[in-house]
Order: sequence, then C-alpha cells, then structure tokens
Amino acid sequence: MMAEPLLAEVPVYAQLHNERAIAFSQLGDQLFDELADRIATKRQYRLLFEQTLKPELYQQIRVAAAGYISACLNSPIILSEAEMIQRLLEARNTLPNYTGTGLLMPKREHTLAFNLFQKSVAEAFYQLGANDLIDAVDLPVNLRMVYGKTSAEKMGLPFASSKCHSDVWAGVPADATVVILPLFGDIDNITIEAGEMPREMELQAMRVMSDFQEGQDIPMVTSYTEAKLQHGTMYFNDARGLHQTVRRTSEGLRISVDFRFRRKFNKAYREMVTPIVGGVEEDMSVPYEEWLKVGTETLILFDETVEQARQNRNANAPVALYTKGYRLVKMFD
Repeated sequence: MMAEPLLAEVPVYAQLHNERAIAFSQLGDQLFDELADRIATKRQYRLLFEQTLKPELYQQIRVAAAGYISACLNSPIILSEAEMIQRLLEARNTLPNYTGTGLLMPKREHTLAFNLFQKSVAEAFYQLGANDLIDAVDLPVNLRMVYGKTSAEKMGLPFASSKCHSDVWAGVPADATVVILPLFGDIDNITIEAGEMPREMELQAMRVMSDFQEGQDIPMVTSYTEAKLQHGTMYFNDARGLHQTVRRTSEGLRISVDFRFRRKFNKAYREMVTPIVGGVEEDMSVPYEEWLKVGTETLILFDETVEQARQNRNANAPVALYTKGYRLVKMFD
C-alpha cells in the first residue's frame, strides 16, 4: 500500500529535473547572447559566434606567433609560414616541448618570444568591447599544432580532441567560453567541427569524465556545418557545445591559439552546476586585469629549459593538456 505514493513521485521528480535543466540552458543562452551582442561580427548558431579581427591585430598575432615558433625551432630569424610548416613537419618527433595533445609548451629559452605572443593576443582580445563582462582568463594562452598524420596511440588517448566532446568533461568550468583563432597551415582539411547536444541534456552533461568516450551517448543534434575556420576570425564556443578535431588529410598541420575565459555576473548560473572535482584540466585562469598586464607590466617566466624538458620526457607520463610551471614577475618597481 505504501508503494503507490512513491511511484507517483517519479514523474514529478522527472518533471522538476527537466524544468531545472531547461532553466539552466535558457540562462546559459541569455549570458552567451549578451557576450555575442557585444563581440560578434557573425552569429548563426546558438552556442557559437565569430569575430573578425582588425587585419592589423591579426597580423600582429601571427608575427608574434611565428617569432615564438621560430624560437622553438632554434631559428635566429622569424621564419616564413612555408619554412615554418616544413621545419615543424620535420621536427615533429624531436621537439621536446611538443605534446601529444598538440601543445607547443614554452621553455626558458622562449620566454621573451612567448611574452610577445601572449601580449599580442591580449591586446586583440581587449579591443573586442566586452571588458566589463570578463572575470578571468586562461594564462598562458595555448599555441596548438595539430598534424594531419597522427598515430593510433595518440588518437586513442582518453582526451583526444578527435573524439566528440565538451571541454567540461576534462575539467573546464561549465561557465567557460572557449576561444579559438587559426593562425597558419591547412585549416580547411585539419579543422574543427562543432554543434550542440539536446538542451535537456546540457546540465547533466556538465561533469568530469575519465575519457571523452564516456559521452558517446550524448548526441550532437545540431551540427554547425557553416562554421568553417577562416584566417583572421576568432571563434567563441560556449562550454556546453560539442566539438572535435577532424582530419581530412594525412599531410600538413594546423596551427592555432586557444584559451578560455569566464565572465562576470553569472553567479546563479555557476551555482546550478555541481562543482567540478577532479579532471585533467586544472583551472589555469587568472583575474582578467592580471592577464592583460602580461608583457607590459609583468613577465611570465618558464624555469624549465629545453634540455630539462628533453630529459624529463617520459613516453608513459600523462599527456599535458595545458601549460603549467610558470611564474609572474613585475617588470618595474
């Protein structure tokens, strides 16, 4: 006789859960729409918008990125794009600061070049017009190289970008916005495809997983087919979005910069999500004001040398998803 009320409560619980999930999705959309209204030069999709940079700002980032990459290749001069791509293809298996997830990690010898690169990205981002909404940003930004040809071992890594995923599954805060800016290489055939999961699944999917494969039952119900990488365009993707690396060729590589930021005035939205515990992605964010000062008032320093990185390289060690092991120092008293 006691079972009937309990059974009756099941649909009520399901209804409340669904209402909460939709409320989360709608509030997330409201916050993302506000960002897009300030920044976007093109908006076709719910969880993705684009910003076409001023040509001089984009060129400044490309020159700084080329200077950093050239330093990693031990070149005394800044290489042309063609030379840089060719040398990176040749040095792929010998660069001690290149990781299996595509990150080109700065070492002590690259400090000045990397600071210029970090500064160039921050200057472009500052000019987008939403500074009063930004709370914290990843430091440092990531310089990522994705090769067309990759091994089955790398493709099978738990957090391989070739698997459809949300960055939250690796430990990124659910309220983050992911920014990607393509810089060099074959962005047509070594690219990124994005889309969205069902609204009602977003809230429950905002959790850490041990492998992106755990989320394989979460479908991409809307595919952002027209959102193709273009040089000079920044792509802003809500953390609720799904995306994956797609290789249509086994040749060449793509070079891009990516980072994430969290915005202000979203306390209620943050509190709707169970706090992220664990995950391979540490919180690399710093206050926005501190992020903007790097390269102008502070320097980001990396103590590990290239030789130390070479000696410490371990084929069985976890593959880094981010750059760590830095410190900030003031440039002036």
